[in-house]
Amino acid sequence: MSGAPSLRPGAGRALRAHGLPAAEIMPLSLERLRRRSPVELPPEPAASVALRMAYAAGDPDLLRDIVIGDGAVDAAAAALDRGAPLICDVAMVAAGVRTVMSQRGVQVLCAQDVAGAAMSPALHHDPQTLSAVEYSTRTARGLLNLAPHWDGAVIAIGNAPTALLALLDALADGAPRPAAIIAAPCGLVAAEEAKQLLVDVAPAPYITVRGTRGGSAVAAAAVNACALLGATVDATR
Repeated sequence: MSGAPSLRPGAGRALRAHGLPAAEIMPLSLERLRRRSPVELPPEPAASVALRMAYAAGDPDLLRDIVIGDGAVDAAAAALDRGAPLICDVAMVAAGVRTVMSQRGVQVLCAQDVAGAAMSPALHHDPQTLSAVEYSTRTARGLLNLAPHWDGAVIAIGNAPTALLALLDALADGAPRPAAIIAAPCGLVAAEEAKQLLVDVAPAPYITVRGTRGGSAVAAAAVNACALLGATVDATR
């Protein structure tokens, strides 16, 4: 739209007109998301997690595609509360959760950090899964290298659908089962298919976003929301 802007920045005018104190931004954002939700929100605590995910994306319409399996929020919150590790696919997810995880005493393990390590056949039940991973991405390889830490952990995938596919293969082979899977990789190749497969087979309680949308910030937001919900429950005991 052409024409002179209604506000001339400078002398603090832009910030005073549109900015808010930090403590007010999140509550107002979540209130606006609730009002603008295109679908009926799930019961709590899933609603709070879904809202935080949509807030991270800046997109109320994302609420249409968020799928939170039965008991997934409680499973993730309980695992993090007892100090189970948080295993993520990429550094962007790790960066997004590190502050909250450090406050909760949770170790963050990143697949990218171990992607170059040699893979051990002893960790997996089917050599065909190993072979497929060898021809896939570094993130898929790194995630499978962290398989000894999967048992009872929370696995968060925000970027690499190949990591999610490798995880699903390995779990079907009999690899250690995580407490919960949070998977929101975005993309136009394999992301939609990988997340739909997670919904179809549900090898563990899961949180995901159908379709091509999502991303590391959305996955991190789901992890942090689950951890903070666990902290709230602890405080009320």
